[in-house]
Amino acid sequence: MSMNNALFRTSQRRRARAVYDSVASRRPVVGILCAEMVALAVFALAAAAVLGLRAWFALPN
Repeated sequence: MSMNNALFRTSQRRRARAVYDSVASRRPVVGILCAEMVALAVFALAAAAVLGLRAWFALPN
């Protein structure tokens, strides 16, 4: 094994560790964002249901 290969692997490991650490530190933010999006979708569906029921009851028989 040459010295260049050893150094290249070390830099790859260092880069992989930096990427993994940055993603790991952002995981809670992503989870909170997903929870907010789910809550927004639930509220939007509830509003659509209310509007749909009002339109349904407003129709003549």
